[in-house]
Amino acid sequence: MRKTNIIFILGPTSSGKSEVAAELAVRIGGEVISCDSMQIYKDMDIITQAPNEELLSKAEHHLVKEISPEEEFSAAQFAARAEKLIENIISRGRTPIFAGGTGLYVKALVDGLFESPPKDNDFRDKLEKEAAKKGPEYLHAKLHDADPETAERLHHNDTKRIIRALEVIELTGKTMTDKKIETEGISEKYNMMFYGLNLPRELLYSKINKRVDDMFEQGLVDEVKRLSEKEIGITADKALGIKEIMSLLSGEIDLETAKEELKKNTRRYAKRQMTWFRGDDRIVWIDADRASGEIVEDILDKLK
Repeated sequence: MRKTNIIFILGPTSSGKSEVAAELAVRIGGEVISCDSMQIYKDMDIITQAPNEELLSKAEHHLVKEISPEEEFSAAQFAARAEKLIENIISRGRTPIFAGGTGLYVKALVDGLFESPPKDNDFRDKLEKEAAKKGPEYLHAKLHDADPETAERLHHNDTKRIIRALEVIELTGKTMTDKKIETEGISEKYNMMFYGLNLPRELLYSKINKRVDDMFEQGLVDEVKRLSEKEIGITADKALGIKEIMSLLSGEIDLETAKEELKKNTRRYAKRQMTWFRGDDRIVWIDADRASGEIVEDILDKLK
């Protein structure tokens, strides 16, 4: 039986993912699911750069502006909700299209999240002493006896990861292999198709700088001021811009400094996003230095 296509439009902030996803949804009869950790929140439209009304009216969107900033939202919660959305969208004969730049959310949904137990420093010290006395091969052999699949993946000199694998067994009674089976994602259920939007660094940084200027013109300071009057949850409080604007509101920095700080921190975030996505060889990279319609045409050609 042929697997259903699940499409991902990925890339750094300001690369045009939302526009491409909405247009692709129109072309193929799809619905967009945001995989952005901040766009799930209401009342944060400017700071999260959530899809505007034009995009929302163009295609059905999910996980956009749905929960209060006071609530916490995790990658595991995202994966659970997204999987249900996939099933619902497919049941109606439509195609799920994910759009966003939160790599951990993509990993949680596609590959599953490994719920790691807390550290046991005494147990680690004991194994480190064993490795120092008997050699790293001793611990590797010990792991091979308990969890051969994980041992095969790890070099015998990778003492740090070997100790962690043995620690998981000690603390949970289960191997890393067991844990991975328990927390597998949806990658085997569907035909996963990943497309990354690639821009030259200077152009990307220029777009980021312009977006930040636009955010201030749209009323970013007032939005953050309103948010500061609420008990913002741990997750929403991590949104880029909150720290910078709060420093502005408290008088620690002036307006121009706040702008430059937000631009700098957003560029750094984009760099971290690209580092994450570059490590995933499943992603097909597409030149995004052109109109969204041309990018969609390129994706449609590849889908064929």
